[in-house]
Amino acid sequence: MMTFAAASKDCLGRLVRLKHRVWQETYAGIYPESWLREFDEAGHAEKFREAIADHESQVCLILAEGQDAGYFILGKPKHPITGVAMSVNALYLTSDFQHQGLGSQVWTEILRRAKAAGQTVIGCRCNAHNHRALAFYIRRGGEEIALDLGHADRSLDQIAFLFHVQ
Repeated sequence: MMTFAAASKDCLGRLVRLKHRVWQETYAGIYPESWLREFDEAGHAEKFREAIADHESQVCLILAEGQDAGYFILGKPKHPITGVAMSVNALYLTSDFQHQGLGSQVWTEILRRAKAAGQTVIGCRCNAHNHRALAFYIRRGGEEIALDLGHADRSLDQIAFLFHVQ
């Protein structure tokens, strides 16, 4: 059973551990090795603290069978996406919980929350080298609206998507 828990400042350690893990699982060979090796726990905890305090953001822990499976952040776009007031600013499931249909359940919850907030479209940016995430967003009907490619630092290569909320 999957549940979604609104994150609070009491969840910071859990969120940081999840982020560290999913970065290692997802971004090896994409992000600079030093980012993964010298993961700034305090810096990431502060970013989560800011997102939790931001009344325009929804930071949610994803729980599967009571275990921390991932998290998502839904709110005002961190990077401008034309014509979009709400964006998926993070969406991660640990590898233990991928390929079980849980991503579809998470996406349904994200769309439900966007609709409840009165949104008809939402945006999302994804690293252009994260092929599994790109395929996930395309399967969900993501319309590619912007490319930012060719950086020496592969972490900067991004693809922006638009999704219609129904």
